[in-house]
Amino acid sequence: MSVMPENQVFLASHTPYEATAWTPSGSGILTWSVFSIYRATLWSVGSLTVSEQGISNPSFALQFEYLRNISADYIIEASQREMLRLGLHTDANIQRWILAMRGIIPDTSRGDLLWIVFTPGQGVRFLSQKFAQSELLGEIADAEFCLALADIWFHPDCHSAKLRRSLLQEDAA
Repeated sequence: MSVMPENQVFLASHTPYEATAWTPSGSGILTWSVFSIYRATLWSVGSLTVSEQGISNPSFALQFEYLRNISADYIIEASQREMLRLGLHTDANIQRWILAMRGIIPDTSRGDLLWIVFTPGQGVRFLSQKFAQSELLGEIADAEFCLALADIWFHPDCHSAKLRRSLLQEDAA
């Protein structure tokens, strides 16, 4: 009898999908200047297709392993800057989403695992995983927010093209 990997069990406990449905895709490290911020790993149910029309998949998740202490304010402000820079959503919606994130996103310490589970057409769940404990930090049931947040990592013009390619397992152009 094989043992199910811990991350698949974790995802199955927070989604309607069986553990075996979740498969890891790419992984990469976000760096800023000389600092490594986090390692991100993409997990998905089935294959993830990213096109100009958006992301096609019933559910996917990003796991973030923080490599340094980062404040919640910094995480939220960086998300806001990227959404505004991409210019795909109204300022009013971005302000509403940022306000909602302020009640969800925690300060992080080196080694913390945070998850964002995306369900296109529905919304996003934010989860924390420490040791054998997991916690639902909150959710934002807004299909447009789901796309806006995913664009931070998957839009063709996102800030970190290298991380995007690593997550999607694409060769550098």
